[in-house]
Amino acid sequence: MQFPMMAQRDWSRWLWLAGAIATGASLAVMPPLLAVSWLLGLVALGLAASDPVWPVALAVLSVPFQQLVLLPGGISVTQFCFGLVALSLLWHIRQRWPKPEITGLTLAIFIWTLALAAALTPLSRSEGLKETFRWGTVLLIYLAAVWALQDPARAQWRRAVLVACLLAAPAITGLIGIGQYLTGIGPDSFAIGSGRVRAYGTIGQPNSFAGYLNQAWPLAAGMGLALIETRRWRTYHWWLILGALALAGASLLGGLLASFSRGGWIGAMVGVLALGIAFAGRYGRRIVGIIVTAVLIAGLGGLLLLNSGLVPAAFSNRVSSILENLRPFDVRSVEITPANFAVVERMAHLQAAWNMIQERPLFGVGPGNFSIAYERLVYSGQTPTWIKPWYDSRGHAHNYYLHIAAESGLIGALAYLVWLGSGWYRAIGAVRRARDWLTRGIALGGIGVIGALSGHNLFENLHVLNMGVQLGTVIALLATIAAEPASQPIDKEDV
Repeated sequence: MQFPMMAQRDWSRWLWLAGAIATGASLAVMPPLLAVSWLLGLVALGLAASDPVWPVALAVLSVPFQQLVLLPGGISVTQFCFGLVALSLLWHIRQRWPKPEITGLTLAIFIWTLALAAALTPLSRSEGLKETFRWGTVLLIYLAAVWALQDPARAQWRRAVLVACLLAAPAITGLIGIGQYLTGIGPDSFAIGSGRVRAYGTIGQPNSFAGYLNQAWPLAAGMGLALIETRRWRTYHWWLILGALALAGASLLGGLLASFSRGGWIGAMVGVLALGIAFAGRYGRRIVGIIVTAVLIAGLGGLLLLNSGLVPAAFSNRVSSILENLRPFDVRSVEITPANFAVVERMAHLQAAWNMIQERPLFGVGPGNFSIAYERLVYSGQTPTWIKPWYDSRGHAHNYYLHIAAESGLIGALAYLVWLGSGWYRAIGAVRRARDWLTRGIALGGIGVIGALSGHNLFENLHVLNMGVQLGTVIALLATIAAEPASQPIDKEDV
């Protein structure tokens, strides 16, 4: 009875060997770059078939490099990874489906409102569908990550893999950004004087670059705090992990500082506040008071340092101009000068978004149609959307909450806020239910990420360039931790 099985195994081995030989021969006659791309693609397919966490991890790693390498057919690396994620879900479809979860449901509802607004737009329906599809990839990544993390026996090491990727990819582009700042390599429009430029990494724009880093450094900080809580100072692994987190955090925060993004700095402050409150919640009011006092002292010391003349003028001028970005004014009553050009342009786009909301309050001008609505021709009797003399769109409203309301109406904006609120809800639940240093670190870092994103979105649109892969994975980690049964406090001996 065993002979047929043995024969089948032998045939299977011979088939694998023949396939490997055929693949090697094909790669040998291909051009080098094409052969390397095919080889990496085969490796990625193998990983996708072996475990559902690897396609998500590869998608996370691909985000900062998506514009650097194009695959045959003009497909970006991140788009290829989306295909891998979808194939992995089909490959493992026999597994038990995860239970419906509030963050996934609210994200699906938000995408449905985008599709409705795209269908009802008087402008470009194709742009509306493209923007809806971009948000659909966020849902795809979220579902794939939740699927991979639903197995309790494998959840812990899969979390570690995802966290490592969520930190490694932004840290690499953070180092590139620091190098750009120090060497002055970059467009003239990014120059800040003294031969320096604003860091932009591989993302292409300093503000978007800062937004990407704001979705990563809180994870390094949260993991570091949770690791320190274990007090395993005499173990080699403790110092190794802490050193890696410190290097990643230094790269991320250094890149954020070198971006000179005022909105990014404010978002980081919100992230610090959210992370600090979540961390201190376990230790009572006394620790909360100490943290608040430390923040106030640090803020006062920073103001004194800025006025001391010891800080480079580029930094001090950038910080002092933050208040100008927070003060609303009517663009039509301001004289434009080189000093206020950027602030006035930003306010002009905010007012244009408000005009779009007034024009179509329920369903907006359509997802992805901000620039089209902004630059469209104005006929007799119509009120222009743009504010004179800003006739060209910068692509977004410099405030995502106004931007999404302008594109998808008040219904879409409400759905987005509900989804973001569900992320906060799950982050708070994850902090309460974290059962070890890894899950507590993810929970602390995740609540910092959502805080930094919420603050930075007041000045920027961070849902671009497939950065939703980063956010969708973070929220999936938080959702799966929050859904676990309540357990004992962290074991300080468990690293």
